[in-house]
Amino acid sequence: LGVRPRNAPARPGTLRAGAGGMAALWAMGTPPGAAKLSVKTAKMGKLPETAGQMQQFPGISTKFSPNEAVVIYGDRIKNEYKYAGETPATRNWFKDHRKKKREEERLTEVYRNFREMSRSKSEAFLAAGSAAMR
Repeated sequence: LGVRPRNAPARPGTLRAGAGGMAALWAMGTPPGAAKLSVKTAKMGKLPETAGQMQQFPGISTKFSPNEAVVIYGDRIKNEYKYAGETPATRNWFKDHRKKKREEERLTEVYRNFREMSRSKSEAFLAAGSAAMR
């Protein structure tokens, strides 16, 4: 008589246990006996009515078409990268880095020359020693 199949939709205006019933209970607020949220949250307002009103790129007006917005945003990003290296701190860093590299290359050259000199001296010493033994 009044028995409905388990998966049958609920009648409008009635609450029923199951998937749709719990959603309806939570839509009215926290059901009695349910655990309260322990995480603090904030509502930021309602979403825009259409997705077209949402900004696609930060700082770019929605008045531009999507094609124009991509170009404008890309240009802004390129300019950020272009001028990122032109701060005094960045210039000083590159200046110091080049100076350290030159010093490192100079030391490498000194070590290389020292090794060559010591190798040639030891070869001359060994040659002189072997000539004396003959």
